Amino acid sequence: MNAYLRNFYILILISLSYSCTEDKAQENQKLRDEVIQIHDEVMPYMGELKSLRKDVIAKSHEIERNQGEEGAKEVESLKLLAKQLDDAFDGMFVWMRQFNQKEDEMSDEELESYLLNQKEMVKVVNEDIKTAIADAKAVLKD
Repeated sequence: MNAYLRNFYILILISLSYSCTEDKAQENQKLRDEVIQIHDEVMPYMGELKSLRKDVIAKSHEIERNQGEEGAKEVESLKLLAKQLDDAFDGMFVWMRQFNQKEDEMSDEELESYLLNQKEMVKVVNEDIKTAIADAKAVLKD
């Protein structure tokens, strides 16, 4: 009877272990989906970043032509805004290039840590894009 109980407990432990592994895999998939969702939210705005940059540069050239030295401060501000738009654009592609799709080479714990880090990184990219677009629209609205 002891052998029967021992085998029963071993079977339960194996079942629980498998269940925990499956739960962790599901949690990691959910986390991965969140990372991709944050990326997908702003990826459609990449063309808008470039378009706004073009408009910002055109406005800076117009001010240079019409105001000369008097508009130098505003021109410098517009050039910084154009750089902000470029940096936001580049930030997306830098993040995408480093994002590791080889998740099967990681343990569940390594994968969770990696995805949490990626989530924070892509949040910064997301916010940079939204901020750059809002800043450009506010300046161009004037």
